[in-house]
Amino acid sequence: MKIVLKFLRIFSMLVCSIIVNNNLHAQNLTIDISNPGQGPSAGMVRVTNVSAIGDKKAASLTYEDVEGTPFWDEHWNSAVLYFKSGAMYKLPKAKLNLYTSEVHYENENGSELVAETNLIDKIAFLDSKDATKILAVFAVLPDYIDNKPAGFYRVFNNGAYQLILLQKNLVKVSPFDPLLGKNITSFFKKTYYGIYNNGKTIPLKGLDKNSFLEAIPFNASIQPWIKNTKNKLKSEEDFIALLNYYNSLETAK
Repeated sequence: MKIVLKFLRIFSMLVCSIIVNNNLHAQNLTIDISNPGQGPSAGMVRVTNVSAIGDKKAASLTYEDVEGTPFWDEHWNSAVLYFKSGAMYKLPKAKLNLYTSEVHYENENGSELVAETNLIDKIAFLDSKDATKILAVFAVLPDYIDNKPAGFYRVFNNGAYQLILLQKNLVKVSPFDPLLGKNITSFFKKTYYGIYNNGKTIPLKGLDKNSFLEAIPFNASIQPWIKNTKNKLKSEEDFIALLNYYNSLETAK
């Protein structure tokens, strides 16, 4: 009987351990935007089979009659795809479609394909002149605006509190223009800023001082730092600088 009870205790501990590990793997508490040029981190595997990232053809929808662009950058850039499985894949040519929330890439035959968004953890776009430098990092997180399972959020800094941006490129049709003899269809963007902390997204009402300070726990050192650095808290760079300082205070605790 004692042997049976001991076995059950060990089995219960193993089950709990598996559940905890799965939950940690499913939800990153922070999003690492470190330099991908250093290679895969511990536990990561480089994927060489392109079909593993999803190889469906890009939608037949064309944007020729739509002014503007659906992409974060309409030019092709090299990128590193990080998967929820822990694997990674280097793409020589990639684009991020913020209209469909999909990563477009070119295969070895020059065909434009789309990766499976549900497999992606994040994507890091690299500088075309220096592949060791990052242009931007986008993480796949739940889209709280449209209540969808996935959206691409740009992540601006490392640390416990991270500034993130969900940008949506949408389509609008203007009233009929009699001079042109047609309606004008064009892309426009909507931006939603937030703070990512401990695996959760805290939406910001706007990119302004009051909204920002309401989203992070109070620290008496913040106001003096803002005054001494003459930080106007009006741009992304201003808020990134503030978060870097705030995160340093959290780390020092």
